[in-house]
Amino acid sequence: MFVFSGKRVLILGAARSGIACASLLLQNGAHVTISDNSAKPLLQKELAHLRSKGAIVKTGGHPLSLLSGIDYVIISPGIRSDLAILQKARLHKIRVLSEIEVAYTYISGPVIGITGTNGKTTTTSLVGEIFRQAGRKTLVCGNIGLPISAIAAKTDKRSIVIAEISSFQLENIVDFRPHISVMLNITPDHLDRYPGFAAYAMAKKQIYRNQEQDDYAVINYDDLVSRKSAGRVRAKVVFFSRKKILAAGVFVKDGIIIAKIGGRLQKIIKIAELRIPGPHNLENALAAIACGVLGKIALPSMKKTLKTFHGVEHRLEQVKTVGEVQYINDSKATNVDSVVKALESFEDNIILIAGGRDKGSPYLPLARLVRQKVKALIVLGEAKNKIKKELGSLTKTFTVKSLAEAVKLGQQLAAPGDTVLLSPACASFDMFRNYEERGRVFKEEVKKL
Repeated sequence: MFVFSGKRVLILGAARSGIACASLLLQNGAHVTISDNSAKPLLQKELAHLRSKGAIVKTGGHPLSLLSGIDYVIISPGIRSDLAILQKARLHKIRVLSEIEVAYTYISGPVIGITGTNGKTTTTSLVGEIFRQAGRKTLVCGNIGLPISAIAAKTDKRSIVIAEISSFQLENIVDFRPHISVMLNITPDHLDRYPGFAAYAMAKKQIYRNQEQDDYAVINYDDLVSRKSAGRVRAKVVFFSRKKILAAGVFVKDGIIIAKIGGRLQKIIKIAELRIPGPHNLENALAAIACGVLGKIALPSMKKTLKTFHGVEHRLEQVKTVGEVQYINDSKATNVDSVVKALESFEDNIILIAGGRDKGSPYLPLARLVRQKVKALIVLGEAKNKIKKELGSLTKTFTVKSLAEAVKLGQQLAAPGDTVLLSPACASFDMFRNYEERGRVFKEEVKKL
């Protein structure tokens, strides 16, 4: 474990994770400099508070001079690992660490770390509810809202940390070790950041790096890349599958979810009793159940949570029904595979709203479902021309300039029984601060209809 007390630490990125990390380090006696590329960071009030606690705040870039006298460099998730300042830091043997590595230093009690290309937020939320409803002291954090650094000081040996973890956060871990890791799936994403799919997959697999034989790795058997990753895992592997009856693990048989872990077989719940829709959410539920069983959660309590959990905001969220047309907010679908899962969750006659900032992946994997299910495609944002070029010949396709225009056009195109689905397949940063703002704007426009 690292010791930060008395050390000079440079944090790159003054968004939520960076500010939470700076606050944690200041509380533990570190000398902190925090740098943001923007001259006008969003969290000015929080930065002013850090200054009052002794932090040095720099904005407008990351000059190499910031490294003078620095012992550690901590990077927020949005900071690319190939920045010149990070290359120089490594050249001069200055340790570069992820924010979650710092937070882990101060966490007491076990961590459940949940990663994967899709389903992280839903699974993390569901696992959190399973443990919370069972009376455990539960802290849900990571990519889901609260940074891990924000909850580290609140932990004790009785608490359990449920953390949604991205590939970005895993790039620079050293000691971070979840007692239970969850690998939901690995499909192409963030290819604007990584040189290729193999590099992205390798970053995801970092979650297993420090696990030992007394830890657990919950892995999606149906996802080939994830399944193959199990071969190099030291932890005890617990597979889950919605397609295959497993000799051991969590699986489906005759419409019932079965957990067979440690030689004990339990009938958990009927699939029909789950409240979250779609085959991908069944996979998320299977992974969450595996965590619950490994965490020794009583079956009646877990079953109650599974029957009442409705999912999370911005992920296949039912907004409103207008004129017998349902409007669905899936703003968190920021990659192509997540849109595949969204389209699989509905029947045909879908009005699909897609587009935003391109992440480097092709949109052609959507072709079959667009041809079969999408009545009309509405595209917007920086990626609109690329999407139209790859998918526009498969259905009626329209280009708009704003999300408000897309919602109005969706209503005009829809007939009773249709679904208007915002599922962008892209990042939001061309038009919005994040996918949450994009989802909120969509909901506001729908509620005006």
